[in-house]
Formats: sequence, C-alpha cells, structure tokens
Amino acid sequence: QFLQSLDSLQDGPMVEIHVTHRNWTISYILHHILPEEVHPPPTAYEQVGHVAHLNLKEHHVPYAHVIGDVLVECIPNIETVINKVGQVSGKHRTFEMDVLAGEPDFDVQVSENGVRLGFDLEKVYWCSKLSGEREYLLKHVFREGQIICDPFCGVGAACILAATKRNCRIWANDWNPHAVEACRKNAKRNHVASRFEKLDCADAYDFLTDIGLDGKLPDHVLMNYPLEATKFLSTLRWWPSTSNVIPTVHVYTFARQQDNNNNHHQQQQGNRSFLDVAIDDVADHLFPAFGAVEETMMRKDELDELGCNVQARFIRDVAPGKVVVCVSFQVTNQLLRNMQGDFD
Repeated sequence: QFLQSLDSLQDGPMVEIHVTHRNWTISYILHHILPEEVHPPPTAYEQVGHVAHLNLKEHHVPYAHVIGDVLVECIPNIETVINKVGQVSGKHRTFEMDVLAGEPDFDVQVSENGVRLGFDLEKVYWCSKLSGEREYLLKHVFREGQIICDPFCGVGAACILAATKRNCRIWANDWNPHAVEACRKNAKRNHVASRFEKLDCADAYDFLTDIGLDGKLPDHVLMNYPLEATKFLSTLRWWPSTSNVIPTVHVYTFARQQDNNNNHHQQQQGNRSFLDVAIDDVADHLFPAFGAVEETMMRKDELDELGCNVQARFIRDVAPGKVVVCVSFQVTNQLLRNMQGDFD
C-alpha cells in the first residue's frame, strides 16, 4: 500500500543548489588535484590563530603552494599557510618557515583555557600540543597563591594560566627578548601583570642561580625545555639548604630508546623504561657519579633516599624511539646539602 501511494506523488519544485569547492573536504580536493605519485595528500596541520602550520613531506614540497591555496580557500579564519623548513634550533628555539599562501603576517592571537595570548610566531617558540600539559598543571599541580618559577616561560602561557586561575605569584624568565615582551603584554591583556614579581630576559642558569642567592624559594619550578633542561639542574647547588619551603621541580626531558624498532613509551631501553631513562638523566645532572666508567642506571631510589619523592610522567611521542617525559622531584634540604658536598 505504501509503494502504491508513491505512484501518486507529484514532482516538487526545482531548487537551484550552488556547489563550490567549499562543499568538499580538503582531503577530497587534494586527492583529485594532486598527482597519484604524491598520494596520500597532506591533511594534518596546526592552527595558530589565523596561521595554518604544515610539516610537508619531501614529495609534497613541489606542490606546496597549491596545498597552501586550498587551505586558505577552504578553512574558515585561515589567512596564512606556512611550512616549517628544518628543525627548531638556535638559542630562541625558532624555525625557518616558507609562506605557502596568504600574507606573511605572523602576529597571531590565540585563546587557551580561557587565557588570551598574542605573539609573533616567527620570533618565538610555540607548541599548541602543550595545551593539554598546561591544563594538567592547572588541575593537578598549581595551588592557590603559590609561587611559580618558570625560567623558560616563552610567551607566558603556563605562568599566566597559573596567575589567572590560581592567583599564583610568578617568577618568569626567557632568553628570547621577543618572548619576554610578548609575555609582558599577555600579562597585561589578562589583567595579571601585578602577579609577575619577576620577569627577566636572562640566561636561565643565571636566573636560577640568583634565586638561590636571594634566599627565597618558589613552590614550583617549571623547566619545559626538553633539549637542555637537565643541564640547568646544577644551579640548585646555590639554593639555601635551610629553607622551610620545599620546592618541586618539574623537568621536561627527552628519553631515547636504543632499539629503534619499537617506539612505545612503556617499552624498555636495556632494562629501563623510558621513565627510568629520564629519571637517571635528572639524577646524573643533580650529582654526577664521578669516576664512573659506565653509564649510571636506576638512580630513582638514590634520589628518594634524600626525600625527593621522584615522579615521572610520559608527555608525548616526538619521533620513533624518542619521547618527552616530565620528571618531578622535591628539592629537599638533604638533596641540597649533598649537592653542596655535605654528605653527613
């Protein structure tokens, strides 16, 4: 009966539909305009304000500007498309970039966890992938009114989050003057400039050493510079070993796996997990095992005997056999005395 009723239906009015390239996905468009030898087409990108940031593979580079034009045309709010050239390098942790489409305008505005940030993407280090880590710190680490020390503060994302959401007092530093200026403006933009008791543009080694010479210690120290953060741990020997404040240091470092055929962060390097490798790296820079002819291993207990309460967390994979780990430990008076040569 239903099928019979369909025979009595009349055609409805004709409706004109305008179909443009915006009705198709980026993947669909690139699949049809790029030659088969470069398939699959690139579709992953990082959006930073009005800028889309690509990491094109070598075989996609000859078609880079075509790919950039498609992104500008198809993605709302994207005005500039860039491709990273080389690796993050230099003392300011920046990278060279090619503009694939749009104007070379790198002054971006982003919003993260309710914090508004502005900066020049060409002149400072920025990684949107760290947003989740900053949110973790807010939920599980920062407490109301604490002093947060960040010797590698960048444009101030973590510091300003702590100041706005937890009313923390901030001691911040970065070696990059462009990052420091952006941090200063971002603090004002979010109405927390008064919470920044220190905002320096100095070598992190000097900044951390001066904290010890001043005598007053922070509650937390963020050292999110995986390439070299552990090298700055020796500055703690200048901190007073009689303080009532026991700071917690959070060191972000790379951990590598010897067997490159397996890149899962829970696998082993020798008999050590990636977390163990990172902890040993921290221990070796806090107090090197002088005279050791082989790499020292499994030093977590050595630190915990000094009351450090060492914890390690996997942060993210960065390459096959290479991850970022955060090692957190308490800077106890006993640890400081050992670093200063008093082993009693």
